[in-house]
Amino acid sequence: MVHGDFRSARITALMAAAVAMLAWSAPAFTAPVGEEDVPATSIVPAGGEGAPVNPPSSAGTPSAPAAAGMPFIPAPTPIPPSHRASSRNSARAPEIEPAQARLKVLQEAPVYSAPAKSSKHIEQLSPDRFVIVTGSTHYYLQVKLKSGQTGYIDPSSVELVKPTDKLFVLTHDAGVLEKPNRWAKKLSEVHRGRNVHVVGLALNYMKIRMKSGLEGFIPITALE
Repeated sequence: MVHGDFRSARITALMAAAVAMLAWSAPAFTAPVGEEDVPATSIVPAGGEGAPVNPPSSAGTPSAPAAAGMPFIPAPTPIPPSHRASSRNSARAPEIEPAQARLKVLQEAPVYSAPAKSSKHIEQLSPDRFVIVTGSTHYYLQVKLKSGQTGYIDPSSVELVKPTDKLFVLTHDAGVLEKPNRWAKKLSEVHRGRNVHVVGLALNYMKIRMKSGLEGFIPITALE
């Protein structure tokens, strides 16, 4: 009887020890947790509260959640289409020196939509017509057509200089220019108080002939 009780107590002790070992090692057999089971969270500095991953300056900018351990890189700011269009369409309007004259057409010539031969032809001039000139550029005359359109013609297509033969006393110093516009090359200079021989009129300029035989243009304002 004593041996039976001892054997029973020993079996009971062994079973208790086995149960205890199984309970202690249970966490080692826990099924692995997949990425889809991890709740969304934020990266929090040590000792801080739940701070957002993105800096305040990125508020309102859509971006993918930052991966754990990776720095946040904001998306580049797109350039509005209007800014790109304005940079492409930066062509400047031509610089015009105002003038007023009614000039005779000498030969057939195209009227351009802009002061360049590569621009569109908007009309064709015919000889013996008259055209209203409203200004000049470096190489072209600006004209106003009967249709109301503004165009540009080659100065050689009209009678630009009207001949005359007079002597004037200069009231201002003036540069003598190669052509009757302010962009023309300066050939010489005449001074106030001197007599000048005027041999032609062209827009807002007078064509003069100097004693040396040199001819050029001075502004009409030099005689006022």
